[in-house]
Amino acid sequence: MAIKIGIANRKGGIGKSTTTLALAADLKSRGFRVLTIDTDPQRNTTNVFQAETDGVATLYDLIFSSDVTAEQCIQHTEYGDIIASDQNLQLADTEIKPSPKMYKYIQKGIAQIEDNYDFILCDTQPHAGILLGNVLMACEYVITPVTCDAFGIQGIMDFYETIKEYQEENSNLKILGLLIIKYKGKQNLTKEVEDQLLPSYAQEMNTKVFSTRIRESVKCQEAQTLRMSIFDYAPSCTTAIDYKELTEEILNDLNIEGK
Repeated sequence: MAIKIGIANRKGGIGKSTTTLALAADLKSRGFRVLTIDTDPQRNTTNVFQAETDGVATLYDLIFSSDVTAEQCIQHTEYGDIIASDQNLQLADTEIKPSPKMYKYIQKGIAQIEDNYDFILCDTQPHAGILLGNVLMACEYVITPVTCDAFGIQGIMDFYETIKEYQEENSNLKILGLLIIKYKGKQNLTKEVEDQLLPSYAQEMNTKVFSTRIRESVKCQEAQTLRMSIFDYAPSCTTAIDYKELTEEILNDLNIEGK
């Protein structure tokens, strides 16, 4: 059965898609079977995977068409298997009718295919709506990217309150860790947030701050613009090196031996 991880934070531009893409690519390169689910209507992850969105079944169809299965939505691409997002998902909060199953579409959809994978990674949108709720109901773990600045740490505890609400229904849900990205270790504010504020938040959230810090590089932005994996485009850049270390840390935390 797959380990299901959501990469989530209610703040936008915080590196959720970048983290999802890097983890999916590195886990795949290590021999793990990985499925990525893009639940963000902006479709950044879908675009880098070079997945189709027209004339094929997407996450939108999985949610809104009762006769569409998750297996029918999976696309096999150069960068791995993906259930693509769809810009129509931006209407999900108004189109999905309130019901007991409104937060369980993804959970139900992947139940029949999760044995085919070692990991299922879910990219999320920066919005505490129905799509994020579906991810939190379907996953066992959440990784929350944060930046070490005043704006980056805003709303972390509010997000934790959201997670606690879903933990009442999904008792398996845990925060795997807070992930510092766009790391600039020499700045005074960065050190204050890194050494004091984030560890305090993590303790209150019953989690940890990952020891791995993700440094920002222009190469990472270029890779996404070219719709390439950072490991194919610039495997020796700082961001690629850091994400490989993060993968190792996650595997160690989950007591999973590398392949």
